[in-house]
Amino acid sequence: MTDELRVLLRVAGVMAVVVVAVVGAGVYDIVADDYDPVPLGVADVEGAWVAEGGGGARLVVRGNGSAELTREAQVAACGGPPGHDGRAARATWTFGDADEPRVVHLELRDPDTADPCSFELHVDDSGGRAAVSGIGGDSFADYVRGNNLG
Repeated sequence: MTDELRVLLRVAGVMAVVVVAVVGAGVYDIVADDYDPVPLGVADVEGAWVAEGGGGARLVVRGNGSAELTREAQVAACGGPPGHDGRAARATWTFGDADEPRVVHLELRDPDTADPCSFELHVDDSGGRAAVSGIGGDSFADYVRGNNLG
């Protein structure tokens, strides 16, 4: 075997390794990227969400884009109740974008100061459990979905 033929075979071998690596990486990307979360719909979030472990924290999400929080839920999500009379506070909500397909963004306005408090409801794939993340002491409070709007 001549030197020229050896060089040609080595170059062909290196190119074959590169091609196999590139094809392998593409196949891996296709296989590894098989999880595509299903975006939430109104039926996935509408209803009563009750904090696990009791304590009275409850979030009611309505299909019209409104929501209500008990005083305990307000403390968990916003660090303190916005109202001083102890009744449920009203909030508005919107769905997350394509980067956050399983998230609901909520905004609660303080009726006295009009300072907003924003927090999120992260709904799991089953639709029966969620975590509320906010600025309060329970920044990731776990909630379960109840059977009615109450």
